[in-house]
Amino acid sequence: MSAKTHKLDEIKIVFAGLDNAGKTSFLIALRQKYNFYERVKKLKPTIKIDYSSFNFLNRYTVNFWDMGGQAKYRKIYVNNPIYFTSTDYLYFLIDIQDELKFEEAVRYLHELLDIYRDKEMEYTREVLICFNKYDPVFRENEEFLDRIKMIRDLIISQNKDIKFKFFNMSYYDISSLSKALAYSLSKLLNLEDINLTLERIVKDYDCNYAILYTDSGLIISDFYQNVIDFRDFDKKICRINESLEFFQRITDEEVEIDEKLTFSEERSEYVKKYDIPSETGVSEYYLGICAPSNNLDTIKKELEEFQKYLQSM
Repeated sequence: MSAKTHKLDEIKIVFAGLDNAGKTSFLIALRQKYNFYERVKKLKPTIKIDYSSFNFLNRYTVNFWDMGGQAKYRKIYVNNPIYFTSTDYLYFLIDIQDELKFEEAVRYLHELLDIYRDKEMEYTREVLICFNKYDPVFRENEEFLDRIKMIRDLIISQNKDIKFKFFNMSYYDISSLSKALAYSLSKLLNLEDINLTLERIVKDYDCNYAILYTDSGLIISDFYQNVIDFRDFDKKICRINESLEFFQRITDEEVEIDEKLTFSEERSEYVKKYDIPSETGVSEYYLGICAPSNNLDTIKKELEEFQKYLQSM
C-alpha cells in the first residue's frame, strides 16, 4: 500500500458497524459530555451517512463520517468504495451486549477490510475495533470478557495482514470514548514527545496519572502509574469523568479558571489550565494530575515548565 497524500489539516475518521452499535451515541457523548443520556435513548437509526466536524488544536479540521448501519445502507457502502477514500482511521464498533449479531458484525467488518486492502485506498494505518456498551456493570462479568476475547482472537486470526487496536467503551464512562478517539489523533499528529513528558512527570513525582485535555475535554495524551484494567478503572482514576464534565460545564457557562484542586490527606487531584497562542488564536488545554499531596508544590513548578514545552510545540 502507498502512503497517504492528502493534506493533514483535513482529517477523515470513519465510524462503521451494524445498526444500534452505538456510533452516533459515541459522537454525541463526546460532544456533550454530560446530560446526554435522554438524548441517546431517543436516537433513531442514522440514515445513510451523518457528517460532522470539529476544530482540533486550532489547526486541524477533523471530519467524522458516521455510516448508518442498517443492511440497506451497508450494501450501498460495500458496492461503492469511494465512500472510504482518503480515510485516516477506521473505527468499527461492535455492540458487546448483542451476542446474536456478533457473526453479522464480523462479516461486515471483513467486507470493509477487503475495501481497505485495495492499494488505491492508500490506507496503511491500524483499524480500531471498539467493543461498545461494555458498561461498568459488566466489567467483572466473565461472560463479557470471554465474548471480547473470542471476537478479538477471531478478527486477528482471519486478518493477519492488518494491524488492529482494540478498545472497550461505554458512554457511561466518557473517558473510555475520549481515549479511543484520542488514540488516532495522537498517532496522526505525532504527539509521542508529550506522552514521554507525562510519563516522566508521573514516575518522578509518584503520580497516579497525568492527563492532557483540550478545552472540550478530549484527551490528547495520558500516562498512568500502573496498567489500567477496565474492571478497576473507576477505583483507580475515579475523577476522570468528573473532570471531563467539569471542562464542558465551564465552557458552557463561560467561566474562567486557572486551576482546580481537590485535596485529600494522601492524594490530591490537581488541574492546571494552559492558554497557548497559535496562528488562529489561543488554544486552551488542561493538565490533570493525581499525586501525593506532599509533592504538589514541587509538581506545580514542574507544570510551569510544561507550559513552555507546549508553547514550543
